[in-house]
Amino acid sequence: MDNELNEEFESNKIKRLPPSVVKDIELKNQARRLAKLAPIRIRVRACISCTQLFESAGNRTCGCNTRSTGFIAGREII
Repeated sequence: MDNELNEEFESNKIKRLPPSVVKDIELKNQARRLAKLAPIRIRVRACISCTQLFESAGNRTCGCNTRSTGFIAGREII
């Protein structure tokens, strides 16, 4: 019982993607499957800026440093 409680507590520390973003990724994955492309995967990553865990489909920061982060040619620049 304690193990289940610890796992649930640890999962609450992860910044989750909003449901609308998850739904959008699911729709994109359906289209990618029809085109025989690899699906977009949602992963739990550690932010390279603040080391907090968060769900991501590609970004390396959780949004904690939005002022100093930019994108050039689709790549995240810090």
